Amino acid sequence: MNTTSVLTRRRTVVTLNGNHTNEGVAMSTIGRAFGASIAGLVIACGAFAQEKDKADPAPKTDDVSAGFRAFIIAEPRFPAEDIRNRAGKMQDLVTDHGLEPVLAVFSRTIPADASHPLAAVVKKFDELDEAKEYKARRLGSFLVFLSLKNEFRKDETRDARIKEIGQFVSGIMPKKTTVGLAEATETPDGTEQPLVPAQVSAMGIGAEDDIVVVLYNRFHVIKRWKFPASKPPTDEDLKAIDDEVVKLLGPRKK
Repeated sequence: MNTTSVLTRRRTVVTLNGNHTNEGVAMSTIGRAFGASIAGLVIACGAFAQEKDKADPAPKTDDVSAGFRAFIIAEPRFPAEDIRNRAGKMQDLVTDHGLEPVLAVFSRTIPADASHPLAAVVKKFDELDEAKEYKARRLGSFLVFLSLKNEFRKDETRDARIKEIGQFVSGIMPKKTTVGLAEATETPDGTEQPLVPAQVSAMGIGAEDDIVVVLYNRFHVIKRWKFPASKPPTDEDLKAIDDEVVKLLGPRKK
């Protein structure tokens, strides 16, 4: 058989619009070969991508993935008559600050007086909050004491804890830092097993952490500092916090 005549022989083909046309066998063969090559390339690329995903998994992001409700004991940002002053009420502090940069500190211990290192943390927060450059960036801060063993509504020690925190607040007199009270554990209704609240876990607070400081912006955690009861924050730690804020928001005049 003449090879040339086979390759150039024409056949009838029905197109997508229903019309009949003639197509050369050679062109049909080339088209099929080209399609097979593309399919092979796609499969090869997919396999490569899968292997790359196995070798280089996407890095996990450290985000504030939940709100944080607390009973507000002190709200120095607003006058008592201002509707935004939630002292004596429950408030979600994460939602309150939204996408703004935030310095948050969580403490299991309620200090007896202002000589405790936690007082210096609040003072540093206030200093940063009041900086002109950071006011423009809406830097905010809050302190939550994780001093309840059950939900606020069920913990019978809440009044005593509120009084203790109130005494500490009167000694340090925060200027910009909101102060609240929340539970470190909770026992769901109908059960007897205490659990760690989801909002505590979401903040990265471990069982051995007495004080935890979290700097976050747009719900993304920039830095987290953890301190056991035996090693409270030092002046060097406060400087490290200051330095991270400067890296995030820029320098300020001192």
